[in-house]
Amino acid sequence: MGSLDRSARKEWFSIAYVQALASAAGYAVEVSRVDQFGVDLEIRDRAMRIDVQMKCTEKLKSLDDDNFTFDLDVRTYNLLCGPDRILPGYLFVVEVPKDISRWITPTSEGILLRKFGYYADMTLLAPTKNKASKAVHFPKENRLTVESVEQIMLEARGGRWRK
Repeated sequence: MGSLDRSARKEWFSIAYVQALASAAGYAVEVSRVDQFGVDLEIRDRAMRIDVQMKCTEKLKSLDDDNFTFDLDVRTYNLLCGPDRILPGYLFVVEVPKDISRWITPTSEGILLRKFGYYADMTLLAPTKNKASKAVHFPKENRLTVESVEQIMLEARGGRWRK
């Protein structure tokens, strides 16, 4: 077994999860070497791209029957939704089982990645004056799939995110 700590494993797993979806949808993924601007990766299609902050958790908090909530640090929150943005900013959160051995399961037809990823469009949200963190709400229907990545990119291409 390798020496990456649990946090690093979660980070790299969540990036691989998104890379698999984006690749299947026909998009390139550029992983940032240093996350200085609240962006872990970009999903690209020629000149069009979106900024993504990746998070991974073992348990998303249910807000109600239809929504999850995730506490994001204020600095990253404000970078993703700031008025100076020229690209759409998204928060992607991948939920994984507590037991690392269940994250990936080999089957006779391939491998199964567990559990699910969700997305929140941060671009049109107002910056916060909170000091430590800000709760981001995810509709449970905002599941990361090949189709939802395609929809996100189509919306970005159409400029829907611009104020």
